[in-house]
Amino acid sequence: MITALAMILILLVSVTVHELAHYANARSVGVPVRAFSVGFGPILWRRMWRGTEWRLSAVPLGGYVDLPGLGPKVAEDGTLLPADEGMALATLPQKLWVLVGGVIANFILGTLLVTAVIMLEPGYRSVTSGLDVPVATVIGSVSGGSHAERLGLEDGDTVVSINGVSGLTPEAVVRIVRGESELVEPAGSLDIVIERAGTELERTIEWPPAEGEALLGITLGAMPLGDLAVPLGTALSESLSFSIRAVPEMVLGYVTGFGQLLIGRPSSDIGGPIAIVGAVGQAAQIGIAPLLMLAALINLSLAVFNLLPIPGLDGGRMLLAVITSVRGRPFKPGQEESIHFFGIMFVLLLVVLVTFGDIGRLFGG
Repeated sequence: MITALAMILILLVSVTVHELAHYANARSVGVPVRAFSVGFGPILWRRMWRGTEWRLSAVPLGGYVDLPGLGPKVAEDGTLLPADEGMALATLPQKLWVLVGGVIANFILGTLLVTAVIMLEPGYRSVTSGLDVPVATVIGSVSGGSHAERLGLEDGDTVVSINGVSGLTPEAVVRIVRGESELVEPAGSLDIVIERAGTELERTIEWPPAEGEALLGITLGAMPLGDLAVPLGTALSESLSFSIRAVPEMVLGYVTGFGQLLIGRPSSDIGGPIAIVGAVGQAAQIGIAPLLMLAALINLSLAVFNLLPIPGLDGGRMLLAVITSVRGRPFKPGQEESIHFFGIMFVLLLVVLVTFGDIGRLFGG
């Protein structure tokens, strides 16, 4: 349930911010917006404000803006006519400004989320800036009836070591518990040393357990050692640098990943809905900072993905706008829509292929 709510919240906020930027940029250059919807499907609530119908729809997995002039007009007899309003009347710079708004918004939101993560848990500077930041792993909460509760672990305990290995990050602890870490050899048990109120306590449990899931039932956080508080300016600067560096890496990842998909060699570097849900679930179990970091990466990925020159995406619409300007005349009514339709079908094909790859990895195939 927590995973589903976290997933919905991340997608809803990310897509709503994306569409709000399209709305704001359109209004800033005089392009009207017929409707703005939070969610898809049946409309639950609507209200007119400043010439736009604001809607709340039933399916909370995104949203949309309705911009006039993006498609042809339809005559009474069904004939398609050239659009003569809104986006159709905008200049090329104005069109590009409206279309790039969502990309910029997701990039900014991703950067701000990374900033929040760095300030909450400075240990993440080792990821964002490559700094060697020592951290201590702290238990945030213990689930009732869990193995951790039976072991006597409590909220606020600091993990000193597991099976003799110290200096563990929250992610390293998770990998050890799952049996995925190279730091600890399988020993049939977990010897956990914790610190509580200045006293070290040792707890041992058979692992994997004979009964129940191989989950301790704890959430973890990272506490920086020493006076390592990060000023806002420093966190924002490092986050912006991290986001800028991530863009070419993500572009390369998309290009190579999609290329491998099309030749039947799915890459683990590209994840679909199943992989995203799994990642959200894992992050939610660890704590708020990992969840915010994942939300940041999702926003940066959305920004880069939407900028790809594939028809149907913002980047594809920008490309066709440039082509139209160079040609000096618009496409025939319906042509541009057909191009976008095939682009969307191509994107859906990629999503299906990625999903099958996720399923294969999920079941070990």
